[in-house]
Amino acid sequence: DDGEAVLVKVLGPQGKPGVDLLTVINQFNLPDEFPEEVLQEARHQADNFDETDLLGRRDLTGEIIITIDPVDARDFDDAISLTRSEDGHWHLGVHIADVSHFIPPGSALDREAELRGTSVYLPDRVLPMLPEIISNGLASLQQGRLRYTKSVFIEFSADGIPLHRSFANSAIKTVRRFAYEEVFDILQHPKKHHPNVKPEVLDLLQRMLELAMILRGRRFTAGALELTMPEVKIDFDKKHQVCGAHLVSHDVSHQIIEEFMLAANIAVAEELTSRKIPFIRRSHGDPDELKLRRFGEFVKSLGLELKRPQNRRDLQKLLKQVEELPTRQAINYALLRSMKQAEYTVEELGHYALSCDNYSHYTSPIRRYPDLTVHRIMGLLADGKKIKALAKTDPQGLSNLAKHCSRTERRAADAERELIKIKLLTYLSTRIGEQMSAVITGVKEFGFYCQGIELPAEGLVPIATLAEDFYDYEQSAHSLIGRRTGHQYRLGDEIHVEVARVDLNRRILEFRIPGGKTSSDRGGRIAPRRNRGNSPQGNSDRSGSRRPGGKRGRNRRSR
Repeated sequence: DDGEAVLVKVLGPQGKPGVDLLTVINQFNLPDEFPEEVLQEARHQADNFDETDLLGRRDLTGEIIITIDPVDARDFDDAISLTRSEDGHWHLGVHIADVSHFIPPGSALDREAELRGTSVYLPDRVLPMLPEIISNGLASLQQGRLRYTKSVFIEFSADGIPLHRSFANSAIKTVRRFAYEEVFDILQHPKKHHPNVKPEVLDLLQRMLELAMILRGRRFTAGALELTMPEVKIDFDKKHQVCGAHLVSHDVSHQIIEEFMLAANIAVAEELTSRKIPFIRRSHGDPDELKLRRFGEFVKSLGLELKRPQNRRDLQKLLKQVEELPTRQAINYALLRSMKQAEYTVEELGHYALSCDNYSHYTSPIRRYPDLTVHRIMGLLADGKKIKALAKTDPQGLSNLAKHCSRTERRAADAERELIKIKLLTYLSTRIGEQMSAVITGVKEFGFYCQGIELPAEGLVPIATLAEDFYDYEQSAHSLIGRRTGHQYRLGDEIHVEVARVDLNRRILEFRIPGGKTSSDRGGRIAPRRNRGNSPQGNSDRSGSRRPGGKRGRNRRSR
C-alpha cells in the first residue's frame, strides 16, 4: 500500500551552495545554532574575564610554550613546553585550555555542551560544542594572549620512562603558533635559515622531536598498533567551490603532538585510577579472536605472512610490511573491521590499540565533553579539594553520560564522512568521462571498488560494464578473472578508470574501464556466479571516502 508523508521542511534545490550542508545537518539531527540563553552566558563569561587575575594558578607566562595545529585551525586547545635537565631527564609540560573555568556545571552552557557531546568538523563548516566566543576566543590558546590552562607535567628518564607526574591550574602565554607544515619544514631542513623563528624555539622543536620519537618507539615496543585510515580533505577554490580533494599526510610534526597528547591522557588516567576516582575513560576492548582469525585468512590469501593474528608483534610486522604496498588500504581497513570500536566507558576495559590499561580523553575540552568532565575532576584535585567526595561519584550516571558521548562521537564522524561523500560526488557529477588512475580497494562478485590516487574518491566498477569477457569471481584470490583472456582485476592493482555515473540521491559513484559500458546500459557479460561469500574487506557502502575519525576531525586522530 502507498504510504502518506508530510513535508516538514524544504532545504533548497539540489546543487545550490549550502544545501548539501543543510541536508547532512538534518539527516543526522546535528545541533546548529545556539539558544540565546547559551549565547548570553558565553558573553557574560567574556565580559567578566580578567587576564590579570592569576589567583590560584601557577604563572607560566615566562616559559617558552608553543602550539602546533592545522593551518586552518581557530580553536587551539593544547600547547607544549619541554626542557632537559643536566641529568638528561626530560621535563614535559602539556598545557590544555581550561574550558572548565568558563563552563559552570549545570549552567545553560554546560547543558548545551553535554547535549552536543562534541564539535562536528565538516568540510566547510564547524558546528562547535561551545559558542565561538569561548571555543575560538576565551579558551583558545592564541599566540601572545594570556590564557588559563590546566597543565600536566611529566618527568621522563633519558630513554623515555615516566618517572614523575604532577598537575596544576596554570596560566600561559604562547610565544609561537605553528602550523604542522611549518614544523615539518623546519625539522626536515634543520640547517636552513629560519629568520622568523627564534633560536630558543628552534631548539625546543628539536627537543620535542627527539623525545616524541623516543616515546613512540617505547609505545610500539610495548605492543601499540597504528590503526588508521587516510583522512580525506576537500579542496576549495577562492569562490569556495569544491575544486578537488586529497589525502592528508601524517608526518613527524603530527606524531610529535600525538605522542605528547597520549602521554598526558595516560598520566591523567593513571592518576585518577590510583586515587580510585570514577571518570569517563577512553576504552578499546580486546578484539574477537574469531574475527582476527578471519583477518589472518584474508591476509594469507594475499600472499602475506601472518602466523599469529592474535599476536601484537605479528600484527605490527604486517602493518610495517604493507606500508608501501598498494593493498595497504584494504589491509588496514580489514584489520579495523576486525577490531572493536573505541568508546567511552566508566569500566576499566583498557585500550587494546594503545596497549595500555588506563587511558582518558583530556587534551581537547574545547571540542569533546568527556574531556571537560575529566578537567573538572583534575581541577578539584589540583586545589586539593573534595577528593573523598569525588571517589563517591555516581557510577551509573557517569556511565550513561559516557554512552551518550560515544553516540554523539559516532554521529559526528558519520556526518563528516557523509558530507565529504556528497561533495566529492557533486564535484564528479560535472566530470563524467574524466579519466584517472586508481587502485582496486575491494573485489566482490558484482564488480570491484577502486579509489582514485590523486582524487581520493571511491566508486564501483560493476562487472556488467566489463564487456570484453565473461568474468568469474575468485574469492580466495580477491579477483575477477576473465574466462577467455585470463585477464584479472585484483585487489591492490593500479588501473585506469573514468567517471561513468553519479547518483547524488542514492550517493552512488560508478567508474568504468575506458571504452566500457555504464551499468545503465545493462547487457554486460556477467558469468554464472560461484565462490560466493563475503571477504573481510567487504563494505556495503563504499561509494565515498572514509576514515575512522580524526583526533580532531581536522587532521588529528581519535584514539
